[in-house]
Amino acid sequence: MGTLEQLMGMIPGISKLKQLKDAPKPDQKELVKTEAIIRSMTLKERRNHLIINAGRRQRIANGSGTSVAEVNRVLKSYTMMLKMMKNLKGKGIMSGGKRRKLPKGLNR
Repeated sequence: MGTLEQLMGMIPGISKLKQLKDAPKPDQKELVKTEAIIRSMTLKERRNHLIINAGRRQRIANGSGTSVAEVNRVLKSYTMMLKMMKNLKGKGIMSGGKRRKLPKGLNR
C-alpha cells in the first residue's frame, strides 16, 4: 500500500497543507504501539473515546503491553486530530476548497 506519507498524499486536500509536510515523520515503533493500544480497546471504546475512564485506560495499557501514559498520549493525539479535521472541514480544505458538481449522468 505504501508508506504513511504516500497515503497522506492521496487524501484530497492534505497535500496542500505545508504543515503536514514539515511535521516529523512517525516512527514505525510508535505506530506499532499505537496499533496495539487501539486493538486493546473494545469496539464501544473505539467508537466513543469519551467513555474511557481511568479503569479502562489501565486495562487498555495492560492489554497492549504499554503504560497508561502512552494510552493517554494516543487519546490526546486523537483528540487533537479530531479538532484539526473539524477545522479543515469548516474551511473547505478537505472538500478541495470548492464544491464541484458532478457531470450529468453521474448524479445519484
